[in-house]
Amino acid sequence: MVRVRFRAGFKMIGAAKLLSAGVPANSPYSVILDPGEVIVNTSNGSSNSPIVYSTVISGVGPYLYSWVITGSSITIESDSSENTRFRSSGFNSITTGVATLTVTDEGNANAETSKEISIKFLFGL
Repeated sequence: MVRVRFRAGFKMIGAAKLLSAGVPANSPYSVILDPGEVIVNTSNGSSNSPIVYSTVISGVGPYLYSWVITGSSITIESDSSENTRFRSSGFNSITTGVATLTVTDEGNANAETSKEISIKFLFGL
C-alpha cells in the first residue's frame, strides 16, 4: 500500500499521483522560501527574524527539512522544521549570514533540493 500526503493543487488520478497540470509526481521538484531574504532592523540586544516559510513544488512527500547556517553568529530556531526563524544579538553592528534549507523527498527516492536565503540583522543602526 502506498501512503500519499495530499497538498493543495494535487489530485489523485487512477493509481498515479499527478500534479494538477498533469505532470508526473516524480518529476524534478524545488523549494520556494518566503520571504526571499530576511532583513531585521532592530535595537541593540537580541532579536528574532520573522518566520521564513518554505513551499515544496512538484514533490511527492513526505519531506525531511534541514536548515544550516555556517560562518555566522546567527542561530536557527528550528533546524528540522518546514518553517523557521533566525535569532542573533548585537550592539551597533551588522550581522549577516546565508542559511540553506535542504529538503529530502522520501516519496521520491530520497531526492534532495536546496535553497539559500540571505539574512541580515542591523542592531542599533
